[in-house]
Amino acid sequence: MSSVIKVCLESWRTMILESVFFLCLLLGVFGADTDNTESVSVMVGDSVTLHTDIGTVRRNDHIVWMFGPDSPDNKIAELIKWSYMLSIYVSGKMPFGDKLQMDEQTGSLTIKNTTSEHSGLYKLTIIHNKKTSHKRFDVKVNAPLPVPIITADSSQNQTASGRSVGPACVLMCSVTNASQATLSFFKGSDLVSSVRGSDSSSSLSLPLDVEHHDENTYSCVVNNSFSNLTTLFNITDLCQEPSEMSDGSLLYYLLLLIPVALTVTVVILCVCRKHRKAEQEPDENC
Repeated sequence: MSSVIKVCLESWRTMILESVFFLCLLLGVFGADTDNTESVSVMVGDSVTLHTDIGTVRRNDHIVWMFGPDSPDNKIAELIKWSYMLSIYVSGKMPFGDKLQMDEQTGSLTIKNTTSEHSGLYKLTIIHNKKTSHKRFDVKVNAPLPVPIITADSSQNQTASGRSVGPACVLMCSVTNASQATLSFFKGSDLVSSVRGSDSSSSLSLPLDVEHHDENTYSCVVNNSFSNLTTLFNITDLCQEPSEMSDGSLLYYLLLLIPVALTVTVVILCVCRKHRKAEQEPDENC
């Protein structure tokens, strides 16, 4: 009988503590500390740990982690410690499934094998001795950076006749799905030019004007706060020396020569005919 009463008392105490905790969240009656937000960046597939910074969980600590909007309904992890009892809850709901882990010694939260769905706002609330503290984590799960692609376009620098009107070759370095990244051209170790992407723009392109016989080593680098990728290239491999006359220019000249050739032919025929008739009939004109 005494064991039943003890279980009932423990259940009643847990319910009271949870009710008081959520009331504190909603009303802030204990005078919460000033909120602070920590930005965290991680690559897709990596694990990330959000720390409570309390050292070791203490007696009568109540720790709650929430994800998304500030509402108790979005609770994803909870730890309650009494003098003789420790209660831990970790959500198995999507998008987390079995990817959440809570440290029973510190209350820190680990997200394993992260995906883009784990990006968002995480709120930590700690109640100890009727004092409440809050901390926020703005987590951004980043996709791997793409490899920069180099293409050459010499047509921009030629007229219809094939004559050069600008640099010998224009190289274009491009990447997609690289928001908040920087795309840069380097000549050896010297920066030549760069462009910075934004949250709304994930495609970047950067042109580079070069000469065909440039023997320097160039590279195009895409980087952000956690990663970078480099593409090395040689100018001679990408920029082909223009021929004296391209196929398009040759066709252009041929089309120009056809009427000239026809005119010359007609004139020659007319002169020959006039000459023959002049021998037969001196007074007849062509």
